[in-house]
Amino acid sequence: MGVFMQAAAVLMLGGLAAGIAVSQSGRDGASIVEETVPACDQAEYDGAHQDCVLQLANGLLVVRVSEGGTDEWGDPIERADLSFHRADGFTQSFDGTLGSSFMQPTAEDVDGDGDLDLLLPQATGNVNTTSQVWLQGETGFVAAGSINGIGIEPVGGGLMSVAARSSAAEWETTYYIARDNRLIGLFSVSTDFSDGSCAVNDWDGGLAEAGMTLDDATARFCDAD
Repeated sequence: MGVFMQAAAVLMLGGLAAGIAVSQSGRDGASIVEETVPACDQAEYDGAHQDCVLQLANGLLVVRVSEGGTDEWGDPIERADLSFHRADGFTQSFDGTLGSSFMQPTAEDVDGDGDLDLLLPQATGNVNTTSQVWLQGETGFVAAGSINGIGIEPVGGGLMSVAARSSAAEWETTYYIARDNRLIGLFSVSTDFSDGSCAVNDWDGGLAEAGMTLDDATARFCDAD
């Protein structure tokens, strides 16, 4: 039985199961071990990430974790071997990394197209987390770039926002589009709640690409109640 079929059976029989049964195959394709891998939102972090599974609307994304050395600052990184098993039989294997963050891999629809995309955490500070973003399309997942903030979400018109806190009262929200499966920053909004100030920062004509003037963006993001 394939990985997706095993997991589907566990979910149907167990309801909100604590984990998902997956097979690990040898080089000859034969199943050599079957185990229960926790859902990523139930996985533990004790300085290292666990293998985990993300349940998507159209299949499963299995995350296998192993040591990956250190980054340029000497912090440990982990290799993430990912396998996507779509319900229609499509499969994809690809590699990412996980950094020294207690956050877990997550699946979110970051671009508003209805498909769940992938976020792999790289580092977490006091508030913000740097994450690799992988967008899901017809041909599977594609590396789209990195973000830093408290999360990413679609806000309409093809725009995605990433809010990051820079001090106790100051926030910088960056707005992106997906162009050729890459995240492209168009503009940002700087807000200081200590004095109520707000400013829109155009990035090389990004506002025009988003179909807005500076006055439009200021009215939408700074002057709205």
